[in-house]
Amino acid sequence: MTSHVLKTNGLTKRYRGFVALRDVSIAMEPGKIYGLIGQNGAGKTTLMRLLAGLSFPTEGSILLFGHGGERALREERKRLGCMIEHPGFVPHMTAQENLTLYRTMRGIPNKEIEHELLELVGLAGTGNKKARNFSLGMKQRLGIAIALLGNPELLILDEPINGLDPLGVIEIRNLLKKLCEERHMAILISSHNLPELYQTATDYIIIHQGEIKQTLTQEQLDENCKHHILIGCDQPEKLAGVLETQLNTTKFQVMPDKTVKLYDYLNRKDAVARTLFENGIVATKFSIEGDTLENYFISVIGGERHA
Repeated sequence: MTSHVLKTNGLTKRYRGFVALRDVSIAMEPGKIYGLIGQNGAGKTTLMRLLAGLSFPTEGSILLFGHGGERALREERKRLGCMIEHPGFVPHMTAQENLTLYRTMRGIPNKEIEHELLELVGLAGTGNKKARNFSLGMKQRLGIAIALLGNPELLILDEPINGLDPLGVIEIRNLLKKLCEERHMAILISSHNLPELYQTATDYIIIHQGEIKQTLTQEQLDENCKHHILIGCDQPEKLAGVLETQLNTTKFQVMPDKTVKLYDYLNRKDAVARTLFENGIVATKFSIEGDTLENYFISVIGGERHA
């Protein structure tokens, strides 16, 4: 049986009648990077705060490393590293001084870890420069370094690539993959940069208006986003019947907007078009498509009106 680093069951959070999270049940395994996708206000940060113990659920439960209950969770959260909403550091201190402070506060005896982490996140050369004078990207790096103190088994990062230049984004991506692969760390990361998230995550959690709409692996996402013939018509039920009986295929999907994605006959579009014509189906849309993560996200949360 797979051991989970995290499981939630029916997690709900209300603020004065407003439901920020509703009935959230997710599970995370070690050695995977989970991309948390949602619009502003979808509940991403609220979920992260609940997991980190910075807020408490109205209903539902959290299990960390198989343990639940307030006292056990307080102990198990020592195995977490977090950077939520914005990097937490002391502005008038250098990067090194910040790591020394947080390491001492958390009772971590290994002083050498400070230099290792500064090297790891690319801040080893900042010397006596105060954190308040860092660029936004450098502040993000410092926040990640602080989160990595204590070698956490679960890392929670809220928009960690915000403010990074393209090279910095690649470096953080490679860092997260390295941590996941070499330390078998579980990582939960939120980002509005969906193309970058697609290159980083192994699994995805799609959240909308406080509810989990879908959880899926990279393989499932690729399957859902694969190339297809997109067919639009005013008779989708008849079209589905024609595809099954005339073209002998079940490799299609009728979408909420009544278009049909046909994953078969990609190299025989003429045969499909001819069959539709012969059966009295007028195609208002007929094209080869392949979803991006952005397009798939929009389709999952209910269409372009939410974009």
